[in-house]
Amino acid sequence: MNFLVKIKDFLNKGAISDSEKSELEVEFKALETEEQDAVKSEYEKVLALPDEASADDEVTKELKSLLKGHKTEVKNEIMDAVDKYLVEQKSLMEKKIGAYSSDQKGNREHLNNSVKALCKALFKQDTTMLKEMTTDATGTPYAGYVIDSELSAEIRHLITEYGVAPREMMAVTLSKGDLKANDLVTDVTVTWTDEASGIASTEVVLGQETLALKKLAAIVTLTNELLEDEEIDLFSFIAGRVAENIAKKIDEAFFKGDGTSTYGSFTGLLKATDLNEVTMAGSTFASMDADDLIAMVDATPQGALANSKYYMHRSIMSIVRKLKSDDGIYIYQAPSQSGPATIWGYPVVLVEAMPASTDTAADTSFVLFGDLKKACIYGSKGAIKAKRFDAGVVRNIDNDGDINLITTDREAIRWTMRVGYIRIIPTAVTKLTTAAASA
Repeated sequence: MNFLVKIKDFLNKGAISDSEKSELEVEFKALETEEQDAVKSEYEKVLALPDEASADDEVTKELKSLLKGHKTEVKNEIMDAVDKYLVEQKSLMEKKIGAYSSDQKGNREHLNNSVKALCKALFKQDTTMLKEMTTDATGTPYAGYVIDSELSAEIRHLITEYGVAPREMMAVTLSKGDLKANDLVTDVTVTWTDEASGIASTEVVLGQETLALKKLAAIVTLTNELLEDEEIDLFSFIAGRVAENIAKKIDEAFFKGDGTSTYGSFTGLLKATDLNEVTMAGSTFASMDADDLIAMVDATPQGALANSKYYMHRSIMSIVRKLKSDDGIYIYQAPSQSGPATIWGYPVVLVEAMPASTDTAADTSFVLFGDLKKACIYGSKGAIKAKRFDAGVVRNIDNDGDINLITTDREAIRWTMRVGYIRIIPTAVTKLTTAAASA
């Protein structure tokens, strides 16, 4: 994304130095193959740009050669005159391609007339003329000019933190479409034996889980007018929105997925039947007490406790913060300089994708405790990939219609990411579940 912005800047500038070309080449080689294909044509245009200093350097070099053998005073005087001439010519060129170009003549005249009208209105204190009105001379009401509106280039939006699953689970990058991982099903049995007595045989039984990647994707279409807008880096903004929504889909699938296509056919930890489970006495989230949370620790194997954490929605945390132990001490401890927030001495992680307090229901899992790095493997095929298209037809899911990129002067950006997860040692995690509804 920053690479595209740099390319755009160089093309607008119309020149690039050798050192800038070298830096750009390093960045281009660091891109993924699909990303290189998407920007290759624009990148080659930049490489073909001239070096803005090359012409001046060549003139200086030739002039020094011609003046070889002349007195130093004469050479310095001529060189100074030439340098001054080159600076003047460069300034004139910039003016011709800027505000003084023939293409801008109409804009200059309009601006001059607007300033004159504004000065007259201010001098006469004509409040009617000072209103923002129509831009043409025949409209009603007509002020003769428009007070231009300022543009805020920032696109305001709320950012919700997702991406807990990739961060908390053991993450691996796959070179192929799936991963086979082994787990211990039956451990070695060791027994006491007397001298010269027979030793019972034992065996290790290994299981194997397959992590299959599924694809998350989105296609965004944009008009070329929006893409060419100098004020807003729309490409970077949309990339950020796509990344956040992909992270949201991943968390929803891996924490509360029910195995349907809505969640990529993944069954999340809260719906899985192979985890440890603590069932509450109450059938609502609000009926959770301090003993329920400590029971989750007791139900988790000792080998997983060292790096265990509680996982819950922020609104569930609000319930937990009110809970006290039998001796009247709050089980929640706020974060400090020495450590994060804790419940019963264990760190807590907020997961926006997990059930909120308003989702309360009987027989529903809503809190997790354990070591997700031991329990799960999160796999991906690298980072999010983006590819741009300027021709073709895109299906608009909002109105179930087609968008022709050529006839509507648009570009489409396709974003894809392949991810997946497996529970390799599910007993390293315990879930808290409300009681079934009473008959």
